[in-house]
Amino acid sequence: MSFGDQERFNLSFIRQHPDLVRTSLVNRQIDPVILNRVIELGDSGSEELTFAAEEIPNIPAPDVPVGKDWTESPIMKTVGIPPEFSFKPLDHVNLGEYLDIIDIKRAEQISGPHFSLFKNEAATLEMSLMFYAFTKLTRKGFKGMLPPAMIKDETDWGCGYTNKKDVGGGNRYSLTDEGLVLVTSSEHSVIPIHAGEVVDQEKLPLKYVNYSACFRREPNIYGRDLHGLLRVHIFNKVEMNVFTAPDFEVSDEMCLELLSVEEELMQELGLPYQVIKSCTGDLPHPNRRMYDINTWFPGQEYYRETHSCSNCGDYQSRRLNTTSLVDGKPEFVHTLNATAMTDRVLLALLENNQQADHSIKIPQVLWPYTGFEEIRKN
Repeated sequence: MSFGDQERFNLSFIRQHPDLVRTSLVNRQIDPVILNRVIELGDSGSEELTFAAEEIPNIPAPDVPVGKDWTESPIMKTVGIPPEFSFKPLDHVNLGEYLDIIDIKRAEQISGPHFSLFKNEAATLEMSLMFYAFTKLTRKGFKGMLPPAMIKDETDWGCGYTNKKDVGGGNRYSLTDEGLVLVTSSEHSVIPIHAGEVVDQEKLPLKYVNYSACFRREPNIYGRDLHGLLRVHIFNKVEMNVFTAPDFEVSDEMCLELLSVEEELMQELGLPYQVIKSCTGDLPHPNRRMYDINTWFPGQEYYRETHSCSNCGDYQSRRLNTTSLVDGKPEFVHTLNATAMTDRVLLALLENNQQADHSIKIPQVLWPYTGFEEIRKN
């Protein structure tokens, strides 16, 4: 293993702080035996050391609550009041069928289960939501991106969600003959755009807003939220990705800024939601911290995740070798990702804005994009 590889996995930190790393693994529900293996292998430079080192995830921030999984992530706040109906509200499946704007049966006939087919006003509403979020972010100074939906195996590996033994597996769809995978979010094709670069510190933070279709196997993996279109194999997403100076105070502040943008979008749409502080057992591999926004779905009488907001610190930039000069010395920048808009927001809008006759009121902020103020049965 070269010096570059040691930097890539931060091995010096791991060996200098074994107790901290061990506690992190236990809190993340990961067997700490992997740490013992990394220490035992020393500086062997072997492939086995690489396989072991890449299994060690990011260290959670000190204030991240300890918990086994998403069920133990605390609610930070609740915003808005769920609508009260004088009738039994329908869920998005029944609303979509009644209004002839969602056709799950034909989607399943064409592609199988867990695929969406938005049509008529829902198709317009979907694209309106995406463009509303995209243009709002560009007006805030984010640079627009329409990145590739297919990336190299090694590019995907650089984002830190997979390991070399499992490239193309897990939650990803792989084109094995081409050495490509379909992106699970645009983060996977935007965070690597500065791989191998020294970013001018004066240009930080770099803020990008991206639109992409996203491809996931997750209905077969997670086994929850499977009703209707909450978990599908293909969905649309507008996402924010940011590169900051290599300073946790700076990147954690940026994480809160991105969360505030997410909340601004939800409040303009008039949707009730909760902000969740994800516990250690719910953090993805690269994440230092993560907040979720769960939106109220009247048809299920439950808050469901629609957004996440994450600070990955230097975990991804180490794999991708993205640095910035600090006092003349290269240091790994920090990377963040946050949801701006997904299909699930459309589903929440349908359920929360339904009327007694099952028509749907469109939030005023979307009228310039949709060209209509309500959806009615034709």
